[in-house]
Amino acid sequence: HLLLATFSVCVLIALVMGFRASLVVATAIPVTLALTLAIYYFMGYTLNRVTLFALIFSIGILVDDAIVVVENIERYLQTDPRKGVLKATLEAVAEVGNPTILATFTVIAAILPMAFVRGLMGPYMKPIPVGASLAMLFSLLVAFIVTPWAAVRLLGNYGKQHAKEPPKVIPLKQIYRTTMEWLLRSKKAALTLGAVAVFLLFLSVGLFVVKAVRVKMLPFDNKNEFQVLLDYPPATPLDQSVSWSGELAADLLKNPNVRRVQVFGGEAAPYSFSGMVKHTFLRGSDYQNDLQVVLSDKGERKASSHGIIESLRPVIAMFGKQKDAVTKVIEIPPGPPVLATLMAEIYGPDETTRRHVAGEVYRQFQAEDSVVDLDSTWRLGRPRLAYAFDQGRGGQLGLNAAQLLSAGRLLFSETPLASLNDSSSPEEVTVDLSVDQAVRSGSNPFRNEIMGSFVSGSAKLEKVLQKPVFLDNETLYRKNLKPVAYVMGELSGKDEAPVYAILKLGPRIPYDQQTAEVPWDTQKPVVKWDGEWFITYEVFRDLGGAYGVVVLLIYVLVLGWFRSYAVPLVIMAPIPLSLIGILPGHWLTGSYFTATSMIGFIAGAGIIVRNSIILVDFIERQLASGVALREAVISSGVLRFRPMLLTAEAVVVGSSVMLLDPIFQGLAISLIFGEVAATLMSPLAVPVLYFWFVGGAREKFIHAQHGITSPRRSLHAD
Repeated sequence: HLLLATFSVCVLIALVMGFRASLVVATAIPVTLALTLAIYYFMGYTLNRVTLFALIFSIGILVDDAIVVVENIERYLQTDPRKGVLKATLEAVAEVGNPTILATFTVIAAILPMAFVRGLMGPYMKPIPVGASLAMLFSLLVAFIVTPWAAVRLLGNYGKQHAKEPPKVIPLKQIYRTTMEWLLRSKKAALTLGAVAVFLLFLSVGLFVVKAVRVKMLPFDNKNEFQVLLDYPPATPLDQSVSWSGELAADLLKNPNVRRVQVFGGEAAPYSFSGMVKHTFLRGSDYQNDLQVVLSDKGERKASSHGIIESLRPVIAMFGKQKDAVTKVIEIPPGPPVLATLMAEIYGPDETTRRHVAGEVYRQFQAEDSVVDLDSTWRLGRPRLAYAFDQGRGGQLGLNAAQLLSAGRLLFSETPLASLNDSSSPEEVTVDLSVDQAVRSGSNPFRNEIMGSFVSGSAKLEKVLQKPVFLDNETLYRKNLKPVAYVMGELSGKDEAPVYAILKLGPRIPYDQQTAEVPWDTQKPVVKWDGEWFITYEVFRDLGGAYGVVVLLIYVLVLGWFRSYAVPLVIMAPIPLSLIGILPGHWLTGSYFTATSMIGFIAGAGIIVRNSIILVDFIERQLASGVALREAVISSGVLRFRPMLLTAEAVVVGSSVMLLDPIFQGLAISLIFGEVAATLMSPLAVPVLYFWFVGGAREKFIHAQHGITSPRRSLHAD
């Protein structure tokens, strides 16, 4: 995918700018990636799914600097071929140098704060901002060192070849000029544009409200396998549980997409990512069975694994009701690693209160149609048959409790005596010593068991044991040293993200609720939402905080360069307009708005500001050269139209290879549709805002600085 993204961007540049120019731009990609990989090596990063996608994500934006430089060199060579390629290159790079440096640092400022996301997803996401920021920094150096050198070598005859060609009139530029003249003619037209933009923005955000675009941490992956966990009544013997599991396996195999089902009874299924996350590797009781289901290869079926699982859920749920079993379907998640998608932690002053509150929460979960695979932590395990030691009789016969304990261990356990070394077996084969099964499972297993004694010579063990009683087997849980009860469930149907379930369930639960931290005061009942919702909350909270830092950093950077409090606001105004493309893009593709979508939105802010900076810088350069404000505003958009379009196309093409990846699909959609929307809106919004709100004051300030008294009318930017 990395090679495909690189090749696609190079082909795009070749089609638009020509073969030689594409070679100049293409040179920047491997040089930048090589430098970034070197830093990865020194930082101890490995090449994995995240770091490679960070490089793919960088492809679309790291060519920006090279595109701006090469395009400006071409423009200089076309405008005045007599200068020669060396002088034209020096002047062209000097002209775009400062705004390019500022624009690059704004992109880095937009991406880098994401490296400080905390919690479980922090280390997972960190390589993306770190890798992309390093790539941008290196791309700046390459654009000012390697790209001019390559341009001199490869574009030497460009000016001579195009000197005799008549100037081309590009229809899009002519349309842009006509539109801008209309917008600058009256403030009413500009306000109309603003009203339309705000209306489209509210319409786009409204997609969240009507659930046309749903929020989720990460979407479901399309895998070739999944697991079914079956917890039968605790007294179910092993042979019975395996027999029942075979019945369910036969029902699952009726689905044409199910290839094989393997039943694991009395032991856990092979250790996997799901086993680690859901703790299934701890399942080893006779009444606990795991079904490992293998589907047909994803290339041989039309339905996704999640769609197949949803179609099988009714079969599994019906089987669970018939056998009085708790059933769970475990998909291999792309993330996040949590015990359950929907999880409520119940805290309280005592066990009785916790159990009462947890019971109410459980009933609310049960009443919600979207909640499936419901479970709790107060479910009893297999009951224990406990034999109490009679201290009085033991003293009379000369036996103690430790002797009885060792005898019981020998009676109910297997004792390995030897190991058979057989290379044909994947596992060790042991020879075990064991009491006959009929004796161990009988009503009185200690009958006829005799142990020697220094007091009585020998004694029957049944003489020193009281009548056995059954004891409940319940696991007690603590979190941060506080007693807690859990209610867990998965989500099915349209609302598969926990935020929607919590919005429904929250008002029905008459107790204090929180998400961020484990409550310190448990004198009254508290319900803490955990599971996928906690990870989602934590990531979006930190990304939102990072976005606030991004906006502040960009404002400070632009303020320092332009020395104006108003100009940064004009430059940053198009940032929210990218949502006009991002949210409808998620709706059109039927995708969730995920954590990676948020990353794309934040990164897109840097790209948008980058284009805006170059636009405003060109406006002020023309004002400094004596061009009138209106003409400077229009001609800047005309001059920067091509590189902005090329940058957008490079981002779209470079990001498109991520569209089929379940984790990074949201990132690709945000970059592609956000960049398209910003490219359509920014060349209009930024010049119009500049002209009507800050243009007059800035024109006077710049003219006063340069001693200009009578501005020129036109620059002939076409």
